[in-house]
Amino acid sequence: MNQSEIDLLLQQGAQTESSVADLEAQTLEPDEWNIILPILENAMANQPRSLQTELGPSELGTDCLHCLAAKMVGWEQRPTPSWRAWIGTAVHAQHEQVFLQLNGTNVDDPTHPLHWKTEYPVISGHLSGLTAGYDIGGHIDLWDRKTNATIDWKIVGPTTLKNVRARGASQQYQVQASLYGIGLQNQGAQVDRSCIFFLPLGELDLRKAIPWEAKFSPVLGQWALERANLLMTFLDLITSQEGKEVRDAWITNILPRTGTHCFDCDTFDDSPNIDLLGTKNQTPVPPKWVDLAELLPSTYTPVSNNNTTK
Repeated sequence: MNQSEIDLLLQQGAQTESSVADLEAQTLEPDEWNIILPILENAMANQPRSLQTELGPSELGTDCLHCLAAKMVGWEQRPTPSWRAWIGTAVHAQHEQVFLQLNGTNVDDPTHPLHWKTEYPVISGHLSGLTAGYDIGGHIDLWDRKTNATIDWKIVGPTTLKNVRARGASQQYQVQASLYGIGLQNQGAQVDRSCIFFLPLGELDLRKAIPWEAKFSPVLGQWALERANLLMTFLDLITSQEGKEVRDAWITNILPRTGTHCFDCDTFDDSPNIDLLGTKNQTPVPPKWVDLAELLPSTYTPVSNNNTTK
């Protein structure tokens, strides 16, 4: 390389440094972002699903009895803007359009029924209380009427994908799928297969998704409905005999939290991660109510078919 070529490279380098300096000088503080961010966070925290107060199929299978009870009695939850949930809502909307277009028509002719049903409403059961109750209802993401399969989209991160790969779908997801099938059966439809498709949030290739498919069984869904109604009965009994303060102390101090991660625990005011000063409900709970918690299983245990007596 001769001297003139060296001089040219040095000149170009100087010009590049000058251009970078000029661009840096033009960089401003993110004032517009500070306007946009709270707008989006407010929208995320106030999505219809975020504001839902009645329990649905997606909540009944949780292994966190504390949060299940807290939702039943209507404890207020702090808004939690979730970017992942926002992305999930957008993906669901896109998928819905794809399968609606495949139908070619929205007219459900009895002689030529639609192949695909999206966001299909079902009622899976009823939650009863001493003063009131409500139906356990939800929407199936996708119903394949040719294969009699329910399909649920889950947009998840690497940790969930790893857990699903190692242990399959969690109890909560399987209960949700079972309840959807029960809801269809309640309408007289045939259900053969329950599907949950775990779609990778951080991947470019959809083939990194993990599909979970199983023969439909109503057992898990029925178990979750029975457990929920038993829990509601206990909550009503404690409230009527002791008052709401004892009931709330029973939820906080007696009902077990999940041994795994729970997305809801930190949204309630009695979260151990928030109550650092020990100000949570210290109301004593009579022993007879403490013992009730043992009748509420956190996880499903298959009933043994061994009826042999000794």
